[in-house]
Amino acid sequence: MLALLAAALAVRLSLLVRSNWLLEGDDALSTLMALAVRDGDRPIMLKNQTYAAAWEPYAMAVTYALFGVSRVAAKLPALLGSLALIGTTWLLAREAAGRTAAWFAAALMALPPVYVLVLSLKPWAPYTEVILLGSLCLTCALRLGWPRPFQRDGRWALGCGLSGGLALWMHPLAVWYLATAALVLVARVRGGRWLAIIGAGLAGFGVGGLPIWIFNVQTGGATVRFVLGGTQGQTADRLAVLGAWWNNDLPRGAGVWHPWGPSPLVAAGIMAVFVALAVAGALLARRHLRPRPLDAILLFLALVPTVLVFSGFGGPALNPYGFDATGRYTPPIWAALAIVCGAALAAVWRVRRLLALGLSLVPLAVNLAGCIAVDPLQAFQSPYWDRLPADNGPLLAALEAERVQAVWMNHWAGQPVMFDARSIGQPLFAYDWYDVQAGGIERFPEYLAQVEQAERPAFVLVTDEVEPDLEHTLRLMGISFVERRAPPYVVVIPGSRKVHPSEVTPAVDYRY
Repeated sequence: MLALLAAALAVRLSLLVRSNWLLEGDDALSTLMALAVRDGDRPIMLKNQTYAAAWEPYAMAVTYALFGVSRVAAKLPALLGSLALIGTTWLLAREAAGRTAAWFAAALMALPPVYVLVLSLKPWAPYTEVILLGSLCLTCALRLGWPRPFQRDGRWALGCGLSGGLALWMHPLAVWYLATAALVLVARVRGGRWLAIIGAGLAGFGVGGLPIWIFNVQTGGATVRFVLGGTQGQTADRLAVLGAWWNNDLPRGAGVWHPWGPSPLVAAGIMAVFVALAVAGALLARRHLRPRPLDAILLFLALVPTVLVFSGFGGPALNPYGFDATGRYTPPIWAALAIVCGAALAAVWRVRRLLALGLSLVPLAVNLAGCIAVDPLQAFQSPYWDRLPADNGPLLAALEAERVQAVWMNHWAGQPVMFDARSIGQPLFAYDWYDVQAGGIERFPEYLAQVEQAERPAFVLVTDEVEPDLEHTLRLMGISFVERRAPPYVVVIPGSRKVHPSEVTPAVDYRY
């Protein structure tokens, strides 16, 4: 296991270092919240959201305290979470298909498809934690469904409920794991065992989900309203959502292709055949029709697209802009497929050990090739906005030289720039006027007053235009300005008087 963890760490560090530990806009939301946590803030959910736990800000606050404020410290919790997936996959695979399958599955999670790997290293929301806690919940459920002699059901039920409640706090799509666990228990538990299991399970679930219960009491059921509103308001064509999942999310989750570099057709075909044969084997290679623990993993795989199709979470896949709006929900696919593939390799192992080892190298080689060929700087960009530079240092230097401590700037770049500034002790506030006016989420409303009241606010545009529209507009208004360039940024500092973005809104729109 130590050798496996060392190899997994090396691959992950390679991607992170090659990307300069890039933090995109959603990542930076958590990094900035972590700074507030250090100052005494105690959020339950991510800022101005009702359904994603504020877990990362607390974890980052700890790493800041230990190692100082930096990109590396901000990414450490995600790195540890990515490595922890190896252990939870091993535990779940052992219950589902045996110890040999567990080792193969752990190896496949140590070196997963590059798309899954990159997402596991992004601290944008607690999606990795859903897999970690959901896997523990399902592991306990399998132990209850297929008990061992002299087993104490109460302990396993408590663990099942506790991890399930925590997973639900992380994100509502923990329902993938909760529903699978519940169906396993309904199908397998009989008689007097139910009393201890229900009692301990509900107690654990109540405790584990305590943060989300408190949050919904405080907000009048905000999470419940959001989830029910998304499900009942799902207007997207369900067959189209399923088609998008089949054509986009499933191939990425299964390691067939990724959007950040070459995905050779031969490698894609090899991986597709390997995964298809493993799933077919799990479905067909059985001696009887009685449920097996491995069937729970297959059930989980069936629930993933089902929940996306019938909830509001799958609809964004059909957005008209071509954004990768649902890719963040793909890592659980590989978490389950790794176990199914591990079970298939274990079956071969029982007959031909060398053959099983050789076959295991096939997906590992394809995944490693993807990690080598990928462009890490592109991979760690936001799926909604992908123009961040590797280093914001030149921009921060330009702002400091001009005595600018407040800027009007799009939040996808502004939030990472604010974090980088604070990591070096440079005061800076950024506010995205255009996005909020266009109906976007107002992530830090308190920063509006800071920028409006600043002595020397500037506009920061992300463009390579020789004369951005803002400069042309200011000239027409008779307002002088200073321009500083730190590619890809253009800093425009009005000189004659302060200019509010409401006066020049068309010149600071989505293009910048």
